[in-house]
Amino acid sequence: MAFLTTLKCHFQRKLKSLRGVPLQYTAHSRVIKQWANRDSLDKCRHNLNSELIVNLTSYPPRFATLHLTLKSLLLQNVIVDKVVLWLYKNDYQQLPSDVLALEQHGLTIELVEQDIKSYKKLIPALLQYPEAYHVTADDDIYYRNDWLAELLAGYRGGKHEIVCLRAHYITLDNQGYVQPYRFWQAKTEQRGPDNRLFFTSGAGALFPPGSLHQDVTDVAKFCRLSPHGDDIWLYWMAALNNCAIHRTGSNKKLIVWKSSKSVSLWQLNKRPDSGNDFQINNMIQEYGMPEMN
Repeated sequence: MAFLTTLKCHFQRKLKSLRGVPLQYTAHSRVIKQWANRDSLDKCRHNLNSELIVNLTSYPPRFATLHLTLKSLLLQNVIVDKVVLWLYKNDYQQLPSDVLALEQHGLTIELVEQDIKSYKKLIPALLQYPEAYHVTADDDIYYRNDWLAELLAGYRGGKHEIVCLRAHYITLDNQGYVQPYRFWQAKTEQRGPDNRLFFTSGAGALFPPGSLHQDVTDVAKFCRLSPHGDDIWLYWMAALNNCAIHRTGSNKKLIVWKSSKSVSLWQLNKRPDSGNDFQINNMIQEYGMPEMN
């Protein structure tokens, strides 16, 4: 039965990947065309009871295509209160003019003193805007116009609730221990709520105020335990805070800018001395295993 389920999931992933191929080749031109006609796009406001902020970070190797990602976020059909690019202060001088120009069109650029790598996309935001609803994004992805609307549609209104558009499903061995990361059910079709849903924040995740454990902003701890795995850290912070995790949307193919694919943590996170399994083990040693159904 488990084999058939895995086979079905694999087939669904392949099908969605094939359906997304045409967009991979047209995303760039779509952003340019829509940006030129941005004033004519239909938009609506969110109905949350506090600020809605979309957050991302970047660094110089990704700056060439960063303006495309930012424009796709600013073109969302849901109006947000802020789109914030969190940058290490020493990288600011290298920002290209096509990114700086977006400050006139709704982008906020915030500089941080310490380069905490991928953690910059959420940790400074939690500290500066603790009462906001935070959405996370990555700097190398094309976000369809309905990306944010699809994410918000899955939110049920709870404080202890995290909604994501993409997740992996944590698999357990016969003794109930977490299996190595490579054996997890990638890009699962499971929706939850389920505490074995491991959200991938760059694809889009919504964090209501107070949804994460108080340790979440402890820089010394996450740099020691999971320095290259912000999603691992955030997953544990959600589990420690008894947060329900569920996936929403149709699990569409992620469209990544071609020139940014070589600049990735993917290889680093496979290493036995620093990769995902190493960092997951660190979290288990520090905080214990989250309860898993």
